Amino acid sequence: MNHLLKICGITTLNDAEMVLSFSETKPEYLGFVFFEKSVRYISPENAKKIVEKVRSIYEKKSKNSSTNASKRVKFVGVFVNENLNQTDIFEKYDFLDVFQLHGDNDFETPIFCLNLQKKINKLKSDIKIWKVFRVQNIADIENMSAYSMVETILVDAFSTVKNEYGGSGKQVCKNILPYLRSHISLHQKLFIAGGITAENKYEILSLSGADGIDLSSSVEISAGVKSKEKIKIFIDLS
Repeated sequence: MNHLLKICGITTLNDAEMVLSFSETKPEYLGFVFFEKSVRYISPENAKKIVEKVRSIYEKKSKNSSTNASKRVKFVGVFVNENLNQTDIFEKYDFLDVFQLHGDNDFETPIFCLNLQKKINKLKSDIKIWKVFRVQNIADIENMSAYSMVETILVDAFSTVKNEYGGSGKQVCKNILPYLRSHISLHQKLFIAGGITAENKYEILSLSGADGIDLSSSVEISAGVKSKEKIKIFIDLS
């Protein structure tokens, strides 16, 4: 079953290079967490250094290839209740391909996302918007259809732990998975995160019809430190 793959919570250049070393095509996305209270937090400055280094490596590779290797991986910034409509945000995060909004829906409202998309359009930027829904029950997905302006909907499990916006290892309830597609637009991609393992990923993909999966704690040795062995298993199965 072909699917997109995102590895989130990258904190070091070594981990970024290791994750990308197993395959010419996987993962398609690497994620950086810019929520300061997260155990996987990385500063924008350090994330930018990693992106620039990785892109320079792939630029060199592309000179000996017919494909543009520098574009083969996209970089995702994970934000939680951050005012991304400020003028200087696009300068600060100009190295990103995706803004992933992982906060509360009463802050990251449809109007918030629409205004952000308008600003992206005005700047003629290629940045995409992903909106995360942290779900406990079927009622939590009812409002997803209001976010038709974003490129991708990512569904993660809700955590009751304070300031834990993702990376908890908890799974989305399987009873909810079959209903996700009917709550988003046809043009949108669907990603699933939360407690995905090599053993359950195909079931999750089959039940949800998702386009991709987002991995973090399930491929770590400890918070923010990726496991070479666990990463390789997922890459081999992709």
